Amino acid sequence: MDSVANRSRMTDLVRLTERAAAKVKEFVPQDEAPAATVRLEVVRTNCMGGRGHEYHFAFTDSQRTDDAVVESQGITLLLDPGSAAKLLGTEIDYLEGLEASGFAITNPNAVGKCPCGHHDLFP
Repeated sequence: MDSVANRSRMTDLVRLTERAAAKVKEFVPQDEAPAATVRLEVVRTNCMGGRGHEYHFAFTDSQRTDDAVVESQGITLLLDPGSAAKLLGTEIDYLEGLEASGFAITNPNAVGKCPCGHHDLFP
């Protein structure tokens, strides 16, 4: 599948809210402004005997041939095939409060949280 078809098919894969996109843009290195390309990965942890998963964000300038490319709120997200399968329909927001601030990921594919509450579980 060519990248244009892949890009149009993946636009609803992951959605950033305006707040999340604004926060990502705050972290964009000055030499890369105004473009921001972020690799988003779902990574297995040791929690629950390796059943827990966490989300990794990193700025990148390299796209792999099998990456799903998602454009949301002016941010380009690159997802490897395994992560893309787990992220379908996910919304990423940014919340600020007195006790905690950070990216809040609402993933409809997660079937629960591990006991620590920090890692998503997938079927």
